[in-house]
Amino acid sequence: MQSALSYMDSVNDLSQLLLKKGITLVGFADVSKGLAKEFRHIPKAISLAISHPPNKIKPKFWSDFYQYQYEEVDRALEAVQKQIVNYCKMNGWKALAIPPDSFKTDSRFVARLYPLFPHKTAATCAGLGWIGKNGLLVNKNYGPRLSWATVLTDADLTVSDTPFLQGHCGNCRKCIDACPSGAIKDQEWARGAHNVCHIDIHACQRQLEDNESKYGRAVCGLCILACPRGALSRRG
Repeated sequence: MQSALSYMDSVNDLSQLLLKKGITLVGFADVSKGLAKEFRHIPKAISLAISHPPNKIKPKFWSDFYQYQYEEVDRALEAVQKQIVNYCKMNGWKALAIPPDSFKTDSRFVARLYPLFPHKTAATCAGLGWIGKNGLLVNKNYGPRLSWATVLTDADLTVSDTPFLQGHCGNCRKCIDACPSGAIKDQEWARGAHNVCHIDIHACQRQLEDNESKYGRAVCGLCILACPRGALSRRG
């Protein structure tokens, strides 16, 4: 990939190359506003996403759950991130990879940076989606059935001029009605409304713990299954 990147002339070239590498969505964003001091020297973001494969959970009592943690998808995202970081550094730019969410328990230092920069910030600023009522990043074509990663950089990138500033869930309540714990509030997201709580995280956590005690895994994802955005046939 590095040799191919050496001949890039534009953001479009980079986008096309990443799509060929298996990335489903890629976008570029100015995330300088409100950026934590640790990241102010790298104010642009490359937002990456890979769509989930069809749900593979087969046991009968898990038939309505959504397997939203895909290690193979996250490994593919991280591999592409490393190549992007290497390319940026080869060209004299700074770059930092914020790995996929499944790496939050990683002992590496970067795992401690998650609270300072969520992937949702990069994706919404890049115009790739909005934050749904279920608190997940929702893309108009794939819904919430995506895994995300981010590379922060000071590279000379042309960024999106159509960021999402508010949610587009409208009157839809499907995720709210599907949540067995009643954790999802009927609240549309808006950028900057930091004092608005969309999810009762304690109720959600209790549901995951209950599922783990019953089925051996802290899995649910009914709000993902219920979202009408994206291909519902991907339920498997």
